[in-house]
Amino acid sequence: MAERDGSSGRSLRRAIAMVELLHERGKPLSVAEMVEALGIPKSTAYELVGVLTKAGWLAPAGGGARLALGRRLHEIGQGYGQESDLLREGGRVVRALRDETGDTVQLSVLDGDLMMVLLKEEGLRALRIVSQAGSRVPVNWAAAGRLLVSDLDDAALVRLLSATVAPSPTGRAETDVARLVQEIRAVRARGYATELGQANEHAGCVAAPVVDAQGRCVAALSVAAPEQRLQPPHLQTLVEAVIRSAADLSQAIARTAGASEPPALRRRRPSGGA
Repeated sequence: MAERDGSSGRSLRRAIAMVELLHERGKPLSVAEMVEALGIPKSTAYELVGVLTKAGWLAPAGGGARLALGRRLHEIGQGYGQESDLLREGGRVVRALRDETGDTVQLSVLDGDLMMVLLKEEGLRALRIVSQAGSRVPVNWAAAGRLLVSDLDDAALVRLLSATVAPSPTGRAETDVARLVQEIRAVRARGYATELGQANEHAGCVAAPVVDAQGRCVAALSVAAPEQRLQPPHLQTLVEAVIRSAADLSQAIARTAGASEPPALRRRRPSGGA
């Protein structure tokens, strides 16, 4: 086993070296040129090229005799850039919204099948909700979670929910998949989501989607507060603040990506309780 692990590690290092060589040279290379530059066996090089090409990390160029970096690396780079923009611009927006509302503010993303708190600023009030950056919960526990999966088509959404829905600590989070799908469609169309007492006793949150230039939800911004501050008319004030801040972050991401501003988020009055 140790020998196989060593061989696997060596192959991985060689594959990385091939990708880095193409990046450093800035032009397509033949397998022979990579073998000469890196000093790896020709048979190994061809085997690694096959794996990397199939994965989309490399692609034929120059009539197929040479290789260039593949589209998958570009997609990964875009994902990294988007996440970096979220961290940089998101930190600014999260702090500003916390200062405006005085309540705990979170920026969450989808991590696999779970909602993960990417950034958070704890509230300034004596009575506040405490959360932890990096924490992960099922999407049915939180208003932000419902928004994060709202771009999935019905079949994909049902598969995700069927595999991950779980009772919340209070036992009041919705666990019926069909009803969850209806709620997810409704909150995305409305432009914000709320929940009260579903994950924490006597507390809840208001969330709005952060969208990219194509209008896809890439994160969710939320304010978590004790239940007394999630009742009208204060609830309406929080909803408007969260929607406005999420739109600010969406536009900032679009600007840093060099794209036009994302589609306008729908702004509607809350219909009552959470």
